[in-house]
Amino acid sequence: MAFLVEMPDGGYLEVEERDDIADPRVVGILGGSPLEGTGLITFGAAVRTGLSVDEQDDFADWLYDRVVMFAELGGEIDGWSQRDDGTWEIRAIREDGSDERH
Repeated sequence: MAFLVEMPDGGYLEVEERDDIADPRVVGILGGSPLEGTGLITFGAAVRTGLSVDEQDDFADWLYDRVVMFAELGGEIDGWSQRDDGTWEIRAIREDGSDERH
């Protein structure tokens, strides 16, 4: 585990540190999986190994915002990709050396 991010419901999302994220622009990945028949979604996150504390903090803020937006608007509005298995994924991408996330 890399770190925990407090979520809007008071729970915590465990962020896993990974060294196998192939695209060098990708800082981390957030996934969502619907719990069948409940209307609830569980989230999981992975972050690139070796980020600074500031980069981890930025990623944590991005995660929180994405979870809130997903809960309020659904994945289609916020740029999530729905996969064939019904799960959702969105990637935090650093563009041109900046900290901008998508």
